[in-house]
Amino acid sequence: MKNNNPESPPPLASAELQAERYRQALALHGAELARFMVGYERDEAKRQELNQELQLALWQSLAAFQGGCSLRTWVYRVAHNVGASHVQASLRRFERQGLCLDLEQLQEAESQMLSDQGAAVHSTERRLDLDRILAWIHRLRMPDREVMLLYLEGLDAAAIGEVTGLNARHVATKIHRIKALFAAKHQAGRTAP
Repeated sequence: MKNNNPESPPPLASAELQAERYRQALALHGAELARFMVGYERDEAKRQELNQELQLALWQSLAAFQGGCSLRTWVYRVAHNVGASHVQASLRRFERQGLCLDLEQLQEAESQMLSDQGAAVHSTERRLDLDRILAWIHRLRMPDREVMLLYLEGLDAAAIGEVTGLNARHVATKIHRIKALFAAKHQAGRTAP
């Protein structure tokens, strides 16, 4: 069954249409994708590599795009898959190198990184709050991280469900619980000496 969304073009018939869809996807969602990838990789150089992987995967995937969902949903599915694969590969790399850190070490390293970044780069309270939120998001398990990254990009529970394969009601519940957790952490961070 085809989606009658105006953003969903007709099935591809040629390389030219694939190229046009790719240009359209980047024009409509390129900035969103760049922000979305921040949730998967903090390191700027690695994030650039990840964005290149995403561009290639998106280009290749558009050959199979049939319009069964909106172009935005398709783009986010590809980004979700590329990002999840990247995180899994990073974890395997850490395991191979024997870099097993416990939670305290991770939190200490994260605090140090945020402190260094805050002193060197960030000048506004809003930016520090955003960094805290991203740090919290990075600590979430992958399904929850993906849900929150999509939510922050403005997708509703139904659209997030389409991208992740989760039930929309389940997504809405996850969002509500994670937002409450973040609000409590944020409030505690503002009142801490």
